Amino acid sequence: MIQLRPWKIVVVALAVVFGLLFSLPNAVPSGSLPGWLPGQRLNLGLDLQGGSYLLLEVDLDSLHKEQLTNITEEVRQTLQKKQVLFNGLGVTGDHVNVRINQPGQMDLAFAELGKLIQYSSGGGRDIDVVRGPDQTITITQTPEALRTGAVHAVDQSIEILHRRIDALGTREPAITKQGTNRIVVEAAGESDPEKLKAVIGKTAKLTFQMVDDGVTYQQAQADPGAIPPGSELLPYDERGIPFIVVKKQVVVSGDQLVDAQQGFDQNQQPDITFRFNSQGARQFGDATLENSGKAFAIVLDGRVLSAPRIDEPITGGSGLIHGSFTLESAGQLALLLRSGALPAKLNVVEQRTVGAELGADAVRAGAIALAIGAVAIFVFIILAYGLFGVFAAIALVLNLLLLLAFMSLTQGTLTLPGIAGVILTLAVAVDANVLVYERMRDEFRHGRSLILALDGGYRLAWPSIFDANVTTLISALIMYSFGSGPVKGFALTLMVGVFTSVFTAMLVTQLLIGWWFRLGKPKVLPIGKDRGWWPVSRLLPHDTKFRFTRLAPFAAIFSAVLVLGSLASFATLKLNLGIDFKGGTVIEAVTPGPAPLAGYRATLGAMGLRPEVQGFGSPNDAMIKFLPKPGVNPTDQVNDVKTHLAQQFPGIQFRSTEVVGSKVSGELFVSGFTALGIAIVLMLGYLWFRFGLQQGLGAVLAVFHDIVLTLGLLSVFQIEFSMTSIAALLTVIGYSMNEKVITFDRLKENLRKYRRTPLREVIDLSENERWSRTLITGTTALLALGGMLFLKSANLFPLAFTMVFGIVIGTYSSIYVALPVLLVWGVKRGDEDAKPLTPPDTAQRAASRARG
Repeated sequence: MIQLRPWKIVVVALAVVFGLLFSLPNAVPSGSLPGWLPGQRLNLGLDLQGGSYLLLEVDLDSLHKEQLTNITEEVRQTLQKKQVLFNGLGVTGDHVNVRINQPGQMDLAFAELGKLIQYSSGGGRDIDVVRGPDQTITITQTPEALRTGAVHAVDQSIEILHRRIDALGTREPAITKQGTNRIVVEAAGESDPEKLKAVIGKTAKLTFQMVDDGVTYQQAQADPGAIPPGSELLPYDERGIPFIVVKKQVVVSGDQLVDAQQGFDQNQQPDITFRFNSQGARQFGDATLENSGKAFAIVLDGRVLSAPRIDEPITGGSGLIHGSFTLESAGQLALLLRSGALPAKLNVVEQRTVGAELGADAVRAGAIALAIGAVAIFVFIILAYGLFGVFAAIALVLNLLLLLAFMSLTQGTLTLPGIAGVILTLAVAVDANVLVYERMRDEFRHGRSLILALDGGYRLAWPSIFDANVTTLISALIMYSFGSGPVKGFALTLMVGVFTSVFTAMLVTQLLIGWWFRLGKPKVLPIGKDRGWWPVSRLLPHDTKFRFTRLAPFAAIFSAVLVLGSLASFATLKLNLGIDFKGGTVIEAVTPGPAPLAGYRATLGAMGLRPEVQGFGSPNDAMIKFLPKPGVNPTDQVNDVKTHLAQQFPGIQFRSTEVVGSKVSGELFVSGFTALGIAIVLMLGYLWFRFGLQQGLGAVLAVFHDIVLTLGLLSVFQIEFSMTSIAALLTVIGYSMNEKVITFDRLKENLRKYRRTPLREVIDLSENERWSRTLITGTTALLALGGMLFLKSANLFPLAFTMVFGIVIGTYSSIYVALPVLLVWGVKRGDEDAKPLTPPDTAQRAASRARG
């Protein structure tokens, strides 16, 4: 493998150029590069640049009810037009019922109502019209029509939201579909979610309907039965009249508007001018011609804005809307009418807001954590491997450049946990180098020539590197599929990092070592036990002969105690669920002076809430958590809380806000643990496929051991458990599986080589051979995560804490959980026809050490 083939040089050169060109825009001021160079910069997540995140749910139930109401009115008009007598017309459940009074008109009614059926291009029908007993006819929407209507409603809502938010001037809003009926709105730089909700939350369904002069609102309020079947009572706040009776039939709908602008009336009061398209102008003109002298209502989202009387036909296709408008409300309504009406109501089920200042703090924290982790890795790997450590460090720099370049090119979102993913990627990349270098050391120590040792290092390490990265990729894919927001950012960097790490570890360092070998013509490997002055290399264990299996019984007792203790803690203390999993609100507040924690508790307590208030970060910062009152909209409640706090504590600022509804939190809880389950099953299936049933069973018990102990630790210390914690657990599982893969790979190789050696001795031999690799990889991973851990960032600490513990426990379980299972169950030795080999004798070992 150590060959300087031209294609390898070309590929690495292209990778360097790609990494430099596409990562460069992130290091220079925007617009300072020539136009012919790439200009894409990293797309920072909301947690790094500030902004608002809203998860909206299209109210398909209300949409269905509205559609049934429209069908009801169509049935009424159709039967009245044909003078068919009927009664009992109304909505029952999910269908419309009507009874025809005269049997002789039944066929006519059925035929006319059948004409209401509309067919799609594929031949599907929107409604079913069915005869029933006792001269009844039932009209039901077909399942296909319901599905099509839902898809259309969500797609139309996304289009309208784009128009509305673009009109606000918000920079590059991201509006995407989630699931079947949800929409994610991410508006970078917009730290006032109320401004967003005021614009995007209104349906803005404008209709023009005739006023029913046959009944007054006083009569309708006193006797609801006085309202004619084709009319309804709507709120109306003009001229001191609280309600007005209007006919349900829509004369002209707002979707035929082509323009709406804020203007002023003759008294210089704000009003709205509107203009219809040609069809709307014709319908409006005909309606005003037929109803001259009568009043018509301009209705917006079920409320009458104004009800002017028609003095003369309006044939120009334009008009005015008067109402109790302020300049701001008139401009906002005009914007809504121009952008179009939403087909259904949008409910805010999750809301997250990060202030620009907090986003800048997160960027600084992430940059510091990345710098600390990267420098620690570079220093340690160079001290451990000398010149080869320098080669590994160069490869890591290119790895980082490629990762940043790919994220910039594809505009993948980089979040704060995503920065943690970058740091972890560097640690994983180091592991690949360590596997190669340790294999080289083993080969050279066993008497291979230098060129064969170099070649054998890459050749023998490749299966372990491949298997380990497959497990990491599985974990990242599961995170990306089930996660959201920052968790997706973390998963994305891990996925990209898998490919960049393998590329740099297997190809870049190979070329550097190849050039070193060709130019220097060395005779010995510079990473032997006694080579060089590198202090870490001298401290690392070499040729150890630990009897790991001797401690297996004691480790089994120790692990059993820890598992039982973790389960007991998990059952009694339980997990400290974050709002991701239990719903509620978290507000980060900062005051000019020390945070008045007791004052916050008293203020919210007086509002009937039971808040959790704690300080974090600086003395001026506080985190306020509370659950919503039953039946109260969480997003409305958080506005009320902020208003009260602002009144009680002048100068208070709200740096971030998170609101998660109970429905979403329940779904996140299920999806989070579903992700864990799927990841475990897929990884264990892969291990079973690669190594066999016995190793798969060992991995099952070891991973169960790691998860239980990690959850137990989180429970004991009451560290908040959120979707980020799920990401950390998946990473722990990935790292633990990585360790099992390396363990089983070496064991599988030795079992085939030493078929006549007792299993216990082969296990000890395999562990001793990989012991230095385990220490180096674990140390670099801990150094990488140390920066995140000691920054004590509220967002990074739970992630880093969980992963640090996972590294330690994953290493332990690989030796004292996974392998002892093989001692109990036994293991297949491989092909019976394989040539039996025995370990090198003492003289051979001494000769090998002398040559190394």
